[in-house]
Amino acid sequence: MERENIPQEGHSNLGLPARSPSVPVHSIPLILMVALAFTATTSFVALRDRFLAAVSDKATTSNSSFYELNTLSGKRNSNQPVNLSQALNLTAFTPEVQRWGGQIERWAEDYDLPVELVAIVIQIESCGDPTAVSNAGARGLFQVMPFHFGAGEDWMDSEINASRGMEYLARSYRLSNGKIDLTLAGYNGGHSVIALHPSTWPAETQRYVYWGAGIWEDIESDTVPSPTLHEWLIAGGEHLCRQAVDVPIPSDSRSRHSDNGSTPIG
Repeated sequence: MERENIPQEGHSNLGLPARSPSVPVHSIPLILMVALAFTATTSFVALRDRFLAAVSDKATTSNSSFYELNTLSGKRNSNQPVNLSQALNLTAFTPEVQRWGGQIERWAEDYDLPVELVAIVIQIESCGDPTAVSNAGARGLFQVMPFHFGAGEDWMDSEINASRGMEYLARSYRLSNGKIDLTLAGYNGGHSVIALHPSTWPAETQRYVYWGAGIWEDIESDTVPSPTLHEWLIAGGEHLCRQAVDVPIPSDSRSRHSDNGSTPIG
C-alpha cells in the first residue's frame, strides 16, 4: 500500500512493505524528542498549507456537476461529541463508501480501529469499489498488492481484501500510537516512514496524508460536508467514484467463503 489511488497520479496504489521504524524511541534523548515532535508538527502544517494553496484555485473554479458539496452528507448534531472509536457516522463520506457501513463497522471493531479511519482509507483507496485495480497492480477495496494474497485467494472477496488491508492499517495505527496523520503515512508509504520527518516523506505520501488527515479533522471539527473530501473529488477522486457507482456489493460478503470453499477469515 505504498501509493495513493488518486489525485494527480490517477490509479497508483499501495503496496504493503513489511517494514518497521528504524529509530528506536528509547535511544532518543527526551529534549530531542520534544524538539523533533514540535518541528515535525510545524513542518506538516506548513506542507498542508502549501498544498492547500496549490489546489485552492482548482477547487473554487471547478464546474464539476457529478458531486455537489451539499449532497455529499448530512450535518452532524453539533451538541453531540464526536466519538470516533464507537460511533458509526459515515455521513462525511460519498455514497459509494457509505453503503459499506455495516462491514466498515465490523472491520473497525475486529481490529480495534476508529470507524472513520477505516472509511477514510476505503474512500481514498477505492471509493468503495471492490473490483478496482491500479496501474501499479494494487487490488480491491483496500488496494492490496498481489503478493499479500495466499494461493487461490480471491482478491475481489471483500473479506479477504479487508483482512490484508486491515492488518497492515492496524499495525500502522499501533506504531503511530494512534496518531492519524502518521497512521496514514505508514499505510501509504510503509511503516518505516512513521519514524521520519514529514518533509522527507515521498510527495505522494504527503498528499495522501493531506487528504486523509484533512477529512479526519473535518469530522472532528463537525465540518460536514467535508471541504477536504470535496477537494479530493475535484482533484481526481470523482473519477474513481464514478467507477464504483454501479459495482454491486454482497449483502453479507462473509457468505462467499462458505459458497466457494475459501478459507474463512477470523
